[in-house]
Amino acid sequence: MSDSFGAALSGVDYGKYIDEIQAELEKAIAEAGPKRTSVELELIQGRLLAVMRKQSTELARELGFGGNHVMVFMTAASILATAWVSFALKRETLDLSKSPEERLGSIEVLGALELALHQVIESAGDYAERYQETAGEGLDKGKKR
Repeated sequence: MSDSFGAALSGVDYGKYIDEIQAELEKAIAEAGPKRTSVELELIQGRLLAVMRKQSTELARELGFGGNHVMVFMTAASILATAWVSFALKRETLDLSKSPEERLGSIEVLGALELALHQVIESAGDYAERYQETAGEGLDKGKKR
């Protein structure tokens, strides 16, 4: 990661994005009620995705991202999703209404998140190299021609 990209990311106020996601999530859950059906869960996810689409545009603008619009969107969305998941896991570790075992589980997941994301990045990079070798046909479509 370039120093300027890292510096830009460290200057972002992720709280404003997290608060907006939390507000939409709480509103959607309240509207769906305690016994949510699979359809209602999908609607909640759709609402969250709509918020993240809007936020991705805002974050990209804030960071000065440009270029390939799909790359910009996916990068911003992954940053926002990572920020929210980190927030949610940390919040669970601080929730004294949860059992010590539940809080410990959240601590372990939070601790493993950085390593897991690093492994995802490496694995996807490896796939890109193999994909390129198959002339963009994907690995499941056969051999290099």
